[in-house]
Amino acid sequence: EIEEALSEADPDNAAAYAANAESVMGKLDSLVAEIDAELQPVKGRGYVVFHDAYQYFETRFGVSAVGSITVSPEILPGAERVSELQEKVRSLDATCVFSEPQFEPKLVATVTENTNAGTGVLDPLGAAIDDGPDLYFTLIRNMARALKECLSRTG
Repeated sequence: EIEEALSEADPDNAAAYAANAESVMGKLDSLVAEIDAELQPVKGRGYVVFHDAYQYFETRFGVSAVGSITVSPEILPGAERVSELQEKVRSLDATCVFSEPQFEPKLVATVTENTNAGTGVLDPLGAAIDDGPDLYFTLIRNMARALKECLSRTG
């Protein structure tokens, strides 16, 4: 659709838009195949996320969070809430608990204390990735790598 809209608005460069679109689609197809293969060994392993923001990624690549923990990055939970979160992680039999860069590492460590879950960080906003033409590809690869690394641990 983008290629069509650009070509319609700028017919003199339609061939360039078509070539660029074809190139990007090829890169996307390669990325999907790469990520499918990378995540294959950990499909079916349960994990918990701090922020339920990964449905499209999970659906596309056949991985699925068994639950999410809603916490505020600004406010540390009290002892009762931490106990509830730990019980949730245990009851869901999570292999890993993923936070995001804005959460204090201490909070993640506290939530996974006395559980069998490992910890990892998912960065759906790409906060640490430089802007540029490969940002999306790097973002998706980084998320897949973080999932695989944490879910591959045995404990």
